[in-house]
Amino acid sequence: MTALWVYRALLALRGGWLLLEWIFGLGSNAQVDVSTSPHPYVELFANATAVGAVFVILTGLWFFRRWARLLFVLLLAFAVIRTGLHAHHLMSAPHPFLATINLIVLMVTGAIVAMSFLPPVRDMFASQT
Repeated sequence: MTALWVYRALLALRGGWLLLEWIFGLGSNAQVDVSTSPHPYVELFANATAVGAVFVILTGLWFFRRWARLLFVLLLAFAVIRTGLHAHHLMSAPHPFLATINLIVLMVTGAIVAMSFLPPVRDMFASQT
């Protein structure tokens, strides 16, 4: 099992969980009340656009594009800053199983960033133009 295979497996795992979060409403926006939205489909469209953008970034990482690595790190930095500044008002705590899965996905995201900047995966980004 090579580092490139592990890297791509982590990308597939992260993308799969993102898709499951969006389809089943397991993410942080699951508590959004669409009745207060100006249009009933605004939240759905915004979430679909965000998920689509992350899938484009993950696809760029799969093909070792430098712009995708930069955008992924910037997106992660934005999420960390937003989490620190945003007050969490959850209606109820997530199920312990989902909380555990979310922590695992967070570690997978960290592993993707780390592997992107360490050899031999880093060398694959350098060889792409």
